[in-house]
Amino acid sequence: MLLRAAVVPPDDAVEELWTATRALRTVPGVTAVARERLDLPITSFGNLLPPDCVRLARLLRSSFEGAEAPRLWFDGFRIEDGGEVVVGLSGDVEPIADLARFVPEAAERLRLYVDRRRFRPVISFATVAPTPSPALLDAALASVADWAGSPWPVPGLSLLRTRWHNGVDWPEQFDMIELA
Repeated sequence: MLLRAAVVPPDDAVEELWTATRALRTVPGVTAVARERLDLPITSFGNLLPPDCVRLARLLRSSFEGAEAPRLWFDGFRIEDGGEVVVGLSGDVEPIADLARFVPEAAERLRLYVDRRRFRPVISFATVAPTPSPALLDAALASVADWAGSPWPVPGLSLLRTRWHNGVDWPEQFDMIELA
């Protein structure tokens, strides 16, 4: 199964984000990521056998389950190269960066494949078509550029498997290593 690790914001934080971005999501040419896909990627593991997924979850759980949960909040939007709209994160970002370094090392100890791309404390929120309405887009981005959400405790590290339905992939929680 295709497995990846991510921090999934709690529902109330996603709802606050969704409310704050109403104007941005209605701009022609802006395609928002589905709420179910809003997560902070930590790393991807590729295609693992179910026993390897269980071993990985067990190792991660024994390493940090119950650790103190960092507090994060959404903090401003920007467009990156390629037309990706991202929302930044502020707060206790360093413990999440530490987690992003630890998880691949733990997987490698189990001799599992790990995507070694560098961790970025942003969540992909939307894509912008090459020819959006510039005036509408600029106004909508200005309305959320400095927006900051309410702090929320990180619930834990989610191990998400990819499920396919009618040619569309969807994340499904395989396991959750909870934080306190």
